[in-house]
Amino acid sequence: MAAVLALLATGTVLMLRDDDSTSSDGRASATSPTPTPTPTTINGREFLNVDPPKPKSSSDYIQTPGAWLTSRAYATGAEQAVTGYDLTTGKRAWTVPLSGGLCGASRNVTSAGLVAVVFQTEDSVKGRCTRFAVIDVNKGVKVWEKPITDQSVSLGLGLNVAISDTVAAAGWPDGSAAYDTSTGAPAWTAPADGCTQEEHLGGAELLTLSYCKTSAGMKFRIGERDPGTGKATWRYEVPKAKGAWLVSSEPLVLGLLQNDDGLDADQLVTVSDEGKVRSTIPLGDDYVAGCGETGGCGATIVSGDTAYLGSDPHNYSAGNRITAFDLTTGKAIRSFPAPDDSTLVPVRAEGKALIAAQEAEPTTPARVLRLDPATGKSTTLMEMPNELSLNSTLHSLISTDVKVPMLYDDGRFFLHTGSGYLMSETSPDPMTLAFTTR
Repeated sequence: MAAVLALLATGTVLMLRDDDSTSSDGRASATSPTPTPTPTTINGREFLNVDPPKPKSSSDYIQTPGAWLTSRAYATGAEQAVTGYDLTTGKRAWTVPLSGGLCGASRNVTSAGLVAVVFQTEDSVKGRCTRFAVIDVNKGVKVWEKPITDQSVSLGLGLNVAISDTVAAAGWPDGSAAYDTSTGAPAWTAPADGCTQEEHLGGAELLTLSYCKTSAGMKFRIGERDPGTGKATWRYEVPKAKGAWLVSSEPLVLGLLQNDDGLDADQLVTVSDEGKVRSTIPLGDDYVAGCGETGGCGATIVSGDTAYLGSDPHNYSAGNRITAFDLTTGKAIRSFPAPDDSTLVPVRAEGKALIAAQEAEPTTPARVLRLDPATGKSTTLMEMPNELSLNSTLHSLISTDVKVPMLYDDGRFFLHTGSGYLMSETSPDPMTLAFTTR
């Protein structure tokens, strides 16, 4: 019971994990971001600050997962709603109300500006995550809403939500459901034959990581499921792992857990289109992949044949570094030490460069940087005001542990916690905070 309460308090664990010791074998905007020009000013000013929700009783547990950025709007999960904001003024532009609290949300937004969310049913047993919806964040409207008929979704523990241009899906222990992105027509209502748990990764196409029974025991399989029949075409079967996550679909990159004593990936594996391992990157305890809580590996950025990861400094008084790895060879290309003994967190790729956020320290402001592995050059794109109280807030909001990815594009930097809120643990930090140099 204590373990269940701990999960409720800290969020869901979305890794597919083999807990049987005898059978252990086995972000994005709706438009492609344009390269950010060198800014005429790097001085960031706050233009969006949203207070966290306030639970009304000790039994309330409010989650606000999801944050998405398109060329037309910024949207986030809110209390029983998804809310959109004007990119220029930061003012609320629209709200799509939901019947109950959010349980999970897709990390990505499609090319058409669509996102997927799972939420509670108003008249269901409290906490039952039995509603699925697709929302157009460009227009601020709900495209469709459908029920999840499999009651094993229950409280939404281990829930993973993803969306592609054709399929919107959710996966959880013992269950899986998917719908046509445009119409809401059911695609499948259970895991693939012989499989018990699934995690989905969105993008142009939906990729599925399944935990399945094979002649050699339970193994992790990666493939695509036919929207018409639900049948899976497997692309790769993991030979042996304690846990697995989907990191990237193009190229296919997996985070794998080989040790019994870890929760984050300790290895990255790149797989070719033919299902052959191209390269392996050992992470050990030296790098933070950010796998395990929100689906995928949020602290790992993949762009083309390059993966970016931040190191774990293993020392509170020392800074970390971000290293670029060549996915064709598995070798490090270049490392960027964090300035001022602070922490650098990957945000998103920009062509062959990386956008990273620098965590604030008591006397050092937070920054947004562009890191170019070809030249080794680091360029400051934004610097937040150097104020003690703001530095404290940004120290906690800029982290590899954040539940929702940080977003940056065209001189605007967005942070959204997406954490669960309890009456006994109200947070002094904003739910959503954004800065601009425009």
